[in-house]
Amino acid sequence: MQHKTHKTSQNWPAETKSVISFFSGCGGFDLGFSSAGFPIGLALDVDAIAVESYNHNRDKNVCHVADLAAIDTETIVELYSRNCSSVPPRGVIGGAPCQTFSNGNVHFNGNDARHLLPRRYACMLRVLNEEYDLDFFVFENVKGITSPKHRKEYTTIKRLFSRAGFKLFEGELDAVDFGVAQHRCRVFIVGFNKLRHLDIEFKFPTAETSVPLTVASKLKGLPAPLLFKRGIRKDDIAFHPNHWTMYPRSRKFTDGSLTKGHKQGRSFRVLQWEKPSLTVAYGNREIHIHPDAQRRLSVYEAMLLQGFPDDYELLGTLSDQIRQVSDAIPPQLGAALGKAIHDALYCGQPVGGRSSTAFCCSPHGTRQP
Repeated sequence: MQHKTHKTSQNWPAETKSVISFFSGCGGFDLGFSSAGFPIGLALDVDAIAVESYNHNRDKNVCHVADLAAIDTETIVELYSRNCSSVPPRGVIGGAPCQTFSNGNVHFNGNDARHLLPRRYACMLRVLNEEYDLDFFVFENVKGITSPKHRKEYTTIKRLFSRAGFKLFEGELDAVDFGVAQHRCRVFIVGFNKLRHLDIEFKFPTAETSVPLTVASKLKGLPAPLLFKRGIRKDDIAFHPNHWTMYPRSRKFTDGSLTKGHKQGRSFRVLQWEKPSLTVAYGNREIHIHPDAQRRLSVYEAMLLQGFPDDYELLGTLSDQIRQVSDAIPPQLGAALGKAIHDALYCGQPVGGRSSTAFCCSPHGTRQP
């Protein structure tokens, strides 16, 4: 198959409801929000290769390299104005890096700069709300952020979001419920502008499918990927530019120890054809084992399990691509959440769904109805 990247086009209707995306990565979440009626006016990420991938798959270069720990809001406003002229954004979306909050992070370091990025998000949101009188924001992170170990920090983050001018709604969504062949449960905070939309209640979308997609539904029938070796060029990967993987050097791939459903630590987890994938999150290149147990998944296979379109393409080295697909938020989650927000704010009909926790915080952090 000769691969051809399809450039995603954004529709800009007369009354555009564009958004600013923080920590956009290679663009999965943004792809979903765009499809729900929220074209991306500006996207920012510190990873230069992820930014290249983002723009490579779109017809406009709306994504820019920026360290959100250091960039000032004046620069964000200027970059947005270049992209969108006089059309103000209606929201901000983004999932701050989750490594410091992950339950799998056994070597937690409170001095890790990434740990403070959610606070930084909230501070920038406050200034952008003052500038644009936003309608909403969305924050995403791993479930670990709500754990007892991080409860105090999570409470502080919510307080800052509330002080930025938003009524908050909290919920958990699993990607497998929204047409993604993968269990990926994440925490979301949705905020509606207190002054503009105080009376609007938000309900998180409910599962769109009762029969989860399986690994087989996405990967069965694909040709074998190219195994990594030095000197490989992009043109050498015939089926799809991302259909390559690590060479299976471990003796476990040949001694029969890797069987259906085998799990040993994080490095040797064998997927099962008839079940959804485990969470696509490959720290230290701990890529899941293909159900045939002869090799690890290719980057392209991981992308399909993340819900990316068949023709989406990630740029960079093999390590770059593994990092990008691991950090991505499935587009289907962005689409479901974006549609629920769009319907609640602009169609006068909150989407029927699971209940969410709504609260406003006083300056001292106590909850108010």
